[in-house]
Amino acid sequence: MFGIARPFPRIELIASDMDGTMLDSGTRIPEKNRLAVADAIRSGVAVTISTGRMYKSALAFAERLGIREVPLICYNGSIIRRTNGETLSHVRLDMDVARGLLDIFRERGIYVQSYIDDELYVRDFDDQKYIYYYSNFGTAGKSIGDGLYAPETPPTKLLAMTSGLDASRDLMRELSEIFGDRLYVTTSNADFVEMMNPEASKGKCLRKLADILGVSMENVMALGDGDNDAEMIKMAGIGVAMANARNSAKLAADVIAPSNDECGVAWAIEKYVLADRV
Repeated sequence: MFGIARPFPRIELIASDMDGTMLDSGTRIPEKNRLAVADAIRSGVAVTISTGRMYKSALAFAERLGIREVPLICYNGSIIRRTNGETLSHVRLDMDVARGLLDIFRERGIYVQSYIDDELYVRDFDDQKYIYYYSNFGTAGKSIGDGLYAPETPPTKLLAMTSGLDASRDLMRELSEIFGDRLYVTTSNADFVEMMNPEASKGKCLRKLADILGVSMENVMALGDGDNDAEMIKMAGIGVAMANARNSAKLAADVIAPSNDECGVAWAIEKYVLADRV
């Protein structure tokens, strides 16, 4: 049995993660989720995407969901940008921190990719980890060789790949010890270590967006499955974790919904948003 039995606030803003939440395991938007989002928008609820993905990737999903008016949260909170391209907030990594991270990855032979001005940069198209990323997420990069390790513009995000969740958490712990409060490091996938400016997180960015829209966090529903979603889930008036979520997300949640492959987003919207408007 999913959900909780308690009074819940009237929701005015829904923020959903994409991978493992809105998207099924084949990275598709299930029709039930799409229809539930459309019904929520029709009923006057603001709906947005809150994702670690690039803006251009998030925008394509927003278009399929019919999200046109509400700004999108991208790069784990590094960017808030409208669907017309207007940027409301953009925090980049400090250049010294970015170069320090890149030096570590180069010395250790750890695969890393860099995101600058909504472009993805990699060292080598032949790297198996890039091929894996492209085949699973469909975002093409630009190969720049060793130029990857000497950026001229501070990256919005760096993403390193490891050999699994334990390795990712070990690397996250080490990087946090080295860079302290100059770095925000998280994970959305067992093999990914994602590094951003400490002012960037989904939770901080969702609060910022709610302020822009004039919505109290009490009237926000946040849905997710990853460690990077736990903060925004905990902050929201109704925090929803998918049945497939990491323990950190589940512990932060008020509600455990069915899995992403069982249209948990549609279930939560129908139960906690649309039912209040019938």
